Amino acid sequence: MASTISTSDLVQALSDASRAHHEYETNALKGHRDERWSGWYAGYVLGRLGDFTTPTQLAQCLEQVDDNEDWNLSAAQRVINTLTSNT
Repeated sequence: MASTISTSDLVQALSDASRAHHEYETNALKGHRDERWSGWYAGYVLGRLGDFTTPTQLAQCLEQVDDNEDWNLSAAQRVINTLTSNT
């Protein structure tokens, strides 16, 4: 399962997930915040990049990232650091 992914591919997938999730919250949830956003992102990213980790582990990594100006890069770095430290 733990295939290698690049930071740039993960940043792009997270950016795409962010845009798609915003549309989901706006349209499907009628503007309500999705409290389970991390699981949604995990499913989206794994669908794009393959099963490089479990949905649960990816969602947990994403939840630990502080909200900042470049969240996608920070999240990608945390995920990759977590995965490489677990191998």
